[in-house]
Amino acid sequence: MDPHVVAAVQGLGGVAASSQLVRRGISTRQVARAVRAGDLVRVRRDALVLGELWRQAKPWERHALRARAVVAGSHPDRPVVLTHHSALALWGIALHGVDDRVHLTTPSGRRGRSDGVVSSHRAVPPPFVTRREGIRLVTPAAACVQVAAVFGVEAGLVSADDALHRGHVVASDLALAAAALGVSRSSRSPAAVVALADPRVESAAESRARWVFHVLGIEQPTPQVEVYDEDGRFVGRVDFMLRGLRVVIEVDGMSKYTDPTDLRAEKRREDRLRELGYEVVRLTWADLRDPQVVLRKLTAAMARARTRST
Repeated sequence: MDPHVVAAVQGLGGVAASSQLVRRGISTRQVARAVRAGDLVRVRRDALVLGELWRQAKPWERHALRARAVVAGSHPDRPVVLTHHSALALWGIALHGVDDRVHLTTPSGRRGRSDGVVSSHRAVPPPFVTRREGIRLVTPAAACVQVAAVFGVEAGLVSADDALHRGHVVASDLALAAAALGVSRSSRSPAAVVALADPRVESAAESRARWVFHVLGIEQPTPQVEVYDEDGRFVGRVDFMLRGLRVVIEVDGMSKYTDPTDLRAEKRREDRLRELGYEVVRLTWADLRDPQVVLRKLTAAMARARTRST
């Protein structure tokens, strides 16, 4: 390890351009050695990330690091603007079903260009450009509708639900961005996301489930419903409740309830819901890839609930 190289990149926030390091007295040979040693990771020709930071990062955190490094490596006279999920990654908004490329606009305004690491798009109107941590990027609302337009409703809904839930946007922001950016004219996906997005949704898995319900033509269930027993005691808050039926839907994300204590508590809660006459449908992350699996589970639970009520 070359401590001088590592210290220089740390001082730049964990990402750097080779040119920045040269200005700090680090030679290109030192940079090359640091890359070979794994102290730095080169994510593009002139974009570097601290190796330890990169290895510890989760996939969506890596995208944010890659985006920051690409910005650091851009020419200061040709400032870029991060767009799509590259902007969302810096806003800390959930991502799903997107690619690894860094999406941005350039002063030239050219669109559709990609070098395998970066995809360039046409410029967006100034009201939808802002700054975060010193980096120019589009607003969360603009980024959500861009993701929907390029990657589809499911991807857009995951991000839009999360942006609403975190308070980064309100519903009217999404509608305004879809209209102003013109994406709704070329794709129906942004309009669907605007119509479906809900701030009550708390996870990517729940957003994915809502997209499946929509595809299946099932009326959207009520999210985050509190359930009480006959004595008014709180039993729990469930992910979804079907309207007009005592059917609870719980959606497991990729890492939900991995702790044995949490698993036991969830089992007790689920047993209590059944004692109170609720049908409980549990959907896994894998189930959400196949709408027919979801339909079979819901149809069976709805039939049992109707039988109970007669």
